[in-house]
Amino acid sequence: MKGKNWREYGPAEKQRKRHRRRTGGFLRKLILSLLLFVVGYLGFVFYFHNSKPYVIGLDAGHGGIDTGAVGVIEEVALTEETTAMLTELLKEDGRFRIVLSREEGEGKSVTDRNKLFQRAKPDLVISIHANAGEDGSAFGFECYPSPPGKENHEESVAFAHSIAREMEAAGARLRGIDGIRFGYYVPDAGGNESKLLVESNDTQVYTYDTFGMLKNMKCPAVLVEQCFVTNQQDVDQFGTEEGCKKAARAYYQGICAYLESLEANRA
Repeated sequence: MKGKNWREYGPAEKQRKRHRRRTGGFLRKLILSLLLFVVGYLGFVFYFHNSKPYVIGLDAGHGGIDTGAVGVIEEVALTEETTAMLTELLKEDGRFRIVLSREEGEGKSVTDRNKLFQRAKPDLVISIHANAGEDGSAFGFECYPSPPGKENHEESVAFAHSIAREMEAAGARLRGIDGIRFGYYVPDAGGNESKLLVESNDTQVYTYDTFGMLKNMKCPAVLVEQCFVTNQQDVDQFGTEEGCKKAARAYYQGICAYLESLEANRA
């Protein structure tokens, strides 16, 4: 007991010690919780800012003086409107970096647009177009993935199915088998070319050139024919400002669904 005050061991002092221990324990737990929160938050911020975004190549068909097909509307008006709306949806999502093959109103050849994508090395490519018919009766949606024999064929077909399903859900009638066909340019003896369109159950490997924006792509690539600009009902559904917005939403959802299926398969 020497050097100690006897009150040190009294009931009041013991109570104060217990209080200090409880207070100290609470503070330690609070500080530890705050540290864990800060570390977790910083980890999330680091991951969000350093995770690689998906690169999406968007091609608005035609451009400049090339209006594309002409009917109730000009094809280029539809392709640019839809591309702009799809760009906004992808930007708002936050997981994507968008590469445009050309700016709005710009004229650029298919070859130059294709080469731009080859340099950019996107994860997905979608080329937006519209169809035309001779008498205005044809209508509906169809899309063209990279055809059989191309190294990205199977992935492109899966991507095309994802897009076609979303367009059907948006109210489009799908042309061909599930809205998917393969397209080629066939040269004749005079050096002219005509289109050869085959159904998606045709697995033959042709040596003909496919559509320009699909050539030499390493990633899944699909050309869509959004509607027929020569059909008033089709234009009303997918060629007006509201219609282009509806199509853009379907393409966005198709992109997301395809990428989510890839992530699920990797898990």
